[in-house]
Amino acid sequence: MQRRKTTKERMEKIVYVLDYMRQGNPLDKHTQHKNRPVLQLIGEDYFMLIEASPLSSNIDFQLEQKLVLAETPIKIDFHITYDDLTSVAKDELPRVLRKIVTEEKSSIFVEFFNKAEPLTLKLHALELLPNIGKKTLRIILEERKKQPFADFKDIETRVGIKDVPGLIVERIIKELQGGEKYYLFVYPIFEEKNKKLGEHAIYVGYLEKLGKQNETGAALSSK
Repeated sequence: MQRRKTTKERMEKIVYVLDYMRQGNPLDKHTQHKNRPVLQLIGEDYFMLIEASPLSSNIDFQLEQKLVLAETPIKIDFHITYDDLTSVAKDELPRVLRKIVTEEKSSIFVEFFNKAEPLTLKLHALELLPNIGKKTLRIILEERKKQPFADFKDIETRVGIKDVPGLIVERIIKELQGGEKYYLFVYPIFEEKNKKLGEHAIYVGYLEKLGKQNETGAALSSK
């Protein structure tokens, strides 16, 4: 399990636009966003949901746009929850997540199928994905022992499951909605009123863990 870090220690570097409200959002719980431009974003490393303010009125933003925070004139205002997302943002979320899973982080998610471990004596991390029960889990473990999976297509062909990226996206959304005991990919952030829920949540952090392993491996191979 990952050591519990503070949110400040975990910073998103790249985010995607889920919604951009040029006139503000009258329904926003944050007063400053009710009548001023506001962005709803999701990060690609920890899947943090964020509200931000543009620092210039001359910049326009498009839905699903990828932003490098260090190079974009916006101010991060708040971390928000799934329930804070607008209907537009919730509609965009599956498309943005699929882009992250299949384009930006595909090798790490394939590695998750190769290296995921049991969470308890009776529960394996892979079983938290939709449609993966004991029988499918056994096939995955047997197949990866023969040879590591190369890509999503390889997993689907050898295991006999469909749309692996879709299963991952579904799990990420479930974690974003909250109420889970284990968080395989999403770094959970709880509002003050739900702090007690956070005390029992376990951040497994496979994306973070495997990403660091890949970086270490790449650094060693370059020497």
